[in-house]
Amino acid sequence: MKIVLDILILITLIPFFVVLFPIIFFILLVFQGRPVIYSQNRVGKNGKIFKLYKFRTMLNSSSQNVHEKHYKNLSINKEIKPSLSPEIPIRIENDDRITKIGSYLRKTSLDELPNIFNVIKFQMSFIGPRPLVEYESELYGDYKIKRISVRPGISGLAQVQGRLDLSLQERLYWDLQYIDNSSFIFDIKILLKTLKAVISRRGAR
Repeated sequence: MKIVLDILILITLIPFFVVLFPIIFFILLVFQGRPVIYSQNRVGKNGKIFKLYKFRTMLNSSSQNVHEKHYKNLSINKEIKPSLSPEIPIRIENDDRITKIGSYLRKTSLDELPNIFNVIKFQMSFIGPRPLVEYESELYGDYKIKRISVRPGISGLAQVQGRLDLSLQERLYWDLQYIDNSSFIFDIKILLKTLKAVISRRGAR
């Protein structure tokens, strides 16, 4: 049923994808140059590594070390467990690596439009825990195995709860809640909440 839902969403989005993708691609090509599409290794279902595709929203000179250092700082002297207790949000404040166009794409979630290629390749689903980079996934220790037991998604329960406003602990809590309660109806509810979150830009600013 999950595959059926992915196919139905894909069919619905194709007209928008056909229109929006070339427009965004051309704008980024003119104002930011190449590469337009950014790819990065992510951890998929059962730990299988795949390349995630997104529109590039950062400067070409940006270092991935900034992101890795930030996440490791969030976990210093901590055992990351699922919790709703207030912790430091995972966002990087005032990240000067992000371009002006990239900032808009992130706020509207249009930077993730190329994720559809990952869905077509059955590497991702439309609904599920977001795929993490390897060093980020490792922070979850023993919880990592359960988190990667399902196909990752473009949107998920954690995303509609606050996205980058969440802490590592909160994100893990909502991701595990999704896995424990996953169903066709639950995916539909998350999909509807995703539309609301995208329109309100909750957690993306």
